[in-house]
Amino acid sequence: MRRFMIFLLVILAYTFNSFAQQDAIVLSEDMFKSHQRIFLAPLDGWIFKKGHDSNWANPELDISGWESMNPSKLSPDMEDENGRLEGWFRIKIRLDESFENIPLAISRELWAAMNVYLDGKLIHSFGDTGNPYQAYNPILKYPLPIDLEVGKEHMLALHFVDYESTFTQREIRLKPENLQNLINLTGPEYVAWVTRNIKQTHIYVTLCIAVSFLLFFLYWFLVYLNPDQKIFQLIAGFSTVALIGSLVIFGHTFFEISYSLEKIRFAFFITFQAILTIFALFILEWVLTQRISKTSWMILGVLLVTNIFAHIFSISFPFGIFFLLMLVHFGKIFYTHFRNITGAKWAILAGAIVPTTAIIIYIMLHKYNLDLYNEYDKFLLSLNILSPPLFLLAYISVRFREILQAVREESQKLLQVTEEKREILANQNMVLEKQVEERTEELKKSLEHLKSTQAQLIQSEKMASLGELTAGIAHEIQNPLNFVNNFSEVSTELLDEMNEELDKGDIEEAKFISKDIKENLIKINHHGKRADAIVKGMLEHSRVGKGEKAPTDINALADEYLRLSYHGLRAKDKSFSADFATAFDPNLPKVNVVASDIGRVLLNLINNAFYACSQPSKAHDSYRGEPLESFKPMVTITSKNLGDKIEIKVSDNGPGIPSSIKSKIFQPFFTTKPTGQGTGLGLSLSYDIVKAHGGELRVETKEGKGSEFIIILMVSKNPGI
Repeated sequence: MRRFMIFLLVILAYTFNSFAQQDAIVLSEDMFKSHQRIFLAPLDGWIFKKGHDSNWANPELDISGWESMNPSKLSPDMEDENGRLEGWFRIKIRLDESFENIPLAISRELWAAMNVYLDGKLIHSFGDTGNPYQAYNPILKYPLPIDLEVGKEHMLALHFVDYESTFTQREIRLKPENLQNLINLTGPEYVAWVTRNIKQTHIYVTLCIAVSFLLFFLYWFLVYLNPDQKIFQLIAGFSTVALIGSLVIFGHTFFEISYSLEKIRFAFFITFQAILTIFALFILEWVLTQRISKTSWMILGVLLVTNIFAHIFSISFPFGIFFLLMLVHFGKIFYTHFRNITGAKWAILAGAIVPTTAIIIYIMLHKYNLDLYNEYDKFLLSLNILSPPLFLLAYISVRFREILQAVREESQKLLQVTEEKREILANQNMVLEKQVEERTEELKKSLEHLKSTQAQLIQSEKMASLGELTAGIAHEIQNPLNFVNNFSEVSTELLDEMNEELDKGDIEEAKFISKDIKENLIKINHHGKRADAIVKGMLEHSRVGKGEKAPTDINALADEYLRLSYHGLRAKDKSFSADFATAFDPNLPKVNVVASDIGRVLLNLINNAFYACSQPSKAHDSYRGEPLESFKPMVTITSKNLGDKIEIKVSDNGPGIPSSIKSKIFQPFFTTKPTGQGTGLGLSLSYDIVKAHGGELRVETKEGKGSEFIIILMVSKNPGI
């Protein structure tokens, strides 16, 4: 009977242990760690069961089949064939009286998803444990409040899911030490620490990115100003890496990103972290040796590869070996060229040592002291990013000062040499001054003679122009005078005949003769008026004394001077032969000009055009590809209304102006005519006259195709004034 009772007691004890969880874990205020946190994951008293059932949050659950294990013991071996690790943790906790009036919260610093149940009720979800799975982003997050009564037992249940690839499972596969942060109980001081950390992070991030942007534009501007400076190109390249690195390293601070993007960012982060460190050493090597060795490039490539394996796959031994080799390699360079490090080069050395030291401290704290790592990680990363470009800025500033000092010393030497030579020059200046006075006196005399000669040439040009104009007038008047003389002679003969007929008594014949005499007198009167009109017109256009502008019909002026030029040339040279044509715009407005001056311009241009196209030569054959005898000289004058301007063109089909002398034709005294046939002032005076009228005179020409002189004159808004 006694044995039976003992057996029943054993069965009851086993049954009780199968249906009830172990005693509650008592928590007290003295269990708080740094920043008022209690790490619940490492506590004893947790039980675990792999898999998932929503009823496992029930406080009265049958826990048979559950095993004793706290969350910090999770391992990759527990995942299923799909890479999903899922299970439940349960623990009983009770707060002692030391937590009275202390508001509590729960926090976690892992990406894996988790649901938190208190006494069978879901109180918080970190991420999404369902399908689709979504990891929780713990970056810069405040803790979530939890309602726990002092002295009361509470059942805390965790549904934990980590469903990531081998590459991205940081928490379980790569950093099991971080599992202590799977679930934490925090007090008010932790909230204050998180607030301070968020503010500090934002300050570091803003400062780092802003300074990186500023230095990026500054250094590339220096490259733009000094494209041949290799050191500036290296520094600008480093500033680019620093800018991209700051954006990548702190890219998750202001934006909520997914776990997949975080892993991509992390891969870039560790890559640029290595590049930033080695790039500073590259610049040091360049400054000391003026080159970057193949060994340095090889170390860079190997470090990038081993760095990825160290951070992604936790294979850190190769990275450590090559990191030490890198330090030895650059240490050797530093030792070899130590004596060459002077002045600004110390800033380069500091720019290499400071970020390297900062990243070593960062790695050590990350691996062995998470509390200090969480406190100083942003500072160390900012130091790693900003210290090289800032030290490089110091290098540039000091280097410029050294250059200025060197220039100043050279200037002092130059001044000393200059002072010595100044005495020699002073003596020479006295001699030169006497020579200059003598030469100046000679130049004055030459200038006066030149002015006199120039005035004579200008007067000669005016007289030549006047002579051509007079010849044209004379030839133009000759036609009507010939008609007057001829008809006068004929009329005299007719009067004699009429008297004879009257003597004979033939009245009818006398009347018939008198009728012819009357017609002759009418013709004499007509041609006399024609001559009078020519004289009056030329007098009107020859009022050069006043030089007053008046509304002028340019079409009529051009037509008249075209005919005068033609007849003047015919009068001077009987063998002269050329055609001319006009194409005047009938809507051409009157232009307010000095008619005599513009007439002189037109006469010069028309005379030159007739001269150019009436000088036959073998060149015409080669230019036009036609026999010389079939060539007919032609001068054309056109006018066109351009609205607020008018355009007059004087064109010829001569040989054109060679491009070698085109720019000289408006220069005074430049002429292509044979000696004695031109003064070289016609086009120069014409150019000045048109400019004085606010107009423009230019030439368009092509060898073998003739020339075209174009006059542009402004149209007065009120030509009647």
